[in-house]
Amino acid sequence: MPRKNKKVLFIILIFCVVLLLGKFLSNPLNSAFHKVFSPVEKYFWNKGQQTGAFFYYFFNAKAIYNENQFLKQQNAIFSQKNNELLGLATENEELRQAFGLGEKEKFSLMPCHIISKSAEKDIILIDKGSDDGLALGMPAISADGTLIGSITQTSHNFSEVSLITAKDFSFDVSVRIEADPPIEAMALAKGEGGFGLFLNYAEKSTPIPEKSLVFTSLMGGNFPKGLLVGEVKSIKVNPAELFQTGEIKPYLKDNLSSSVFIIQNFQSTGS
Repeated sequence: MPRKNKKVLFIILIFCVVLLLGKFLSNPLNSAFHKVFSPVEKYFWNKGQQTGAFFYYFFNAKAIYNENQFLKQQNAIFSQKNNELLGLATENEELRQAFGLGEKEKFSLMPCHIISKSAEKDIILIDKGSDDGLALGMPAISADGTLIGSITQTSHNFSEVSLITAKDFSFDVSVRIEADPPIEAMALAKGEGGFGLFLNYAEKSTPIPEKSLVFTSLMGGNFPKGLLVGEVKSIKVNPAELFQTGEIKPYLKDNLSSSVFIIQNFQSTGS
């Protein structure tokens, strides 16, 4: 045994002997005895309390561990419930916005959740299918009316939506040019993959400024008129070509949340 431990045991032994002697003394002496040794008693009392606490935690370690685990589980459950409530509030707000748009435009909207995304092919998979009344060519929009794409495949419970930026995806658009009164320039939007969207066949007679908003057009019958597509990112005018070309910044990338809405009462004439 180390010398330090021997000294501690010796001191404890002496103190115990002194305490025993104090028990056999008369009351006055006993009082004086405790007065003299009270600092020492206080020291050992505190040490005893610490030792008692140590042994309490030692012998009840399993119960304390189980209680901590239970509290952690409860905390995790409360955190999950809080997240679910926040998610529900967000979803309700999206529904409120979307059905406000649907009421205004007389759209019949089906809310769907995105269950997977393929950035390489610009495709999303949603959790509704033919059993829910979805069909090929139905447009997909975000809660604020931004155009997402259209259904290109369906199964009983799932559907595949090709984004408007998918390669070779094309549709007619109208570029709104700020003027008094506003001017609309007709053009064609074409997907290039990787969230790329280009502007083609815009007539040169109407100069198109950058940041002009782009909306869907009824020409071609791909989508309802007036759905927001994005804004003109850049424009190119080549004297040797008959039309202007450019690049569109699609808004779908910023609006591709967990939910989309399918317009059920519109079907593309090209589907």
